[in-house]
Amino acid sequence: MKQLLFHVLMVCLFLPILWLIGISLNDYGFPLMEKYHDKSIKFFVALPYCLLIAASLYGSGWVAERLSGSLVRKFGKPDENPQLETGWPTKVFDPKLMEKNRSVFIKNVDNWLKDNMLARVIFGLIIGLVIVL
Repeated sequence: MKQLLFHVLMVCLFLPILWLIGISLNDYGFPLMEKYHDKSIKFFVALPYCLLIAASLYGSGWVAERLSGSLVRKFGKPDENPQLETGWPTKVFDPKLMEKNRSVFIKNVDNWLKDNMLARVIFGLIIGLVIVL
């Protein structure tokens, strides 16, 4: 449950910051890069934006980790019954049930990726960025 909350909070916190950085890059960064044709100027204009993205990713992760931990401590346990306290993670994350549903999930994702061209482009960009870095 904590991991699910972490990922949801991470997306909700990081995407607006990324959107603002993109608007700033579009309004100020690209015109400045087009004004000067030297590659070193382009590097020094793009470097702060890359550092801003890295810092916002780290900050969003830190805030999401703290907030998800707090939410799980406050609302995570389904019952106050001590017998269920030790057993609720195994009920929620049953390995046999997850393995059974894995093939269904993978089929659904494969079908979705075959139909959705935008998802292919986004995943391709992410994989390409990871390979380049």
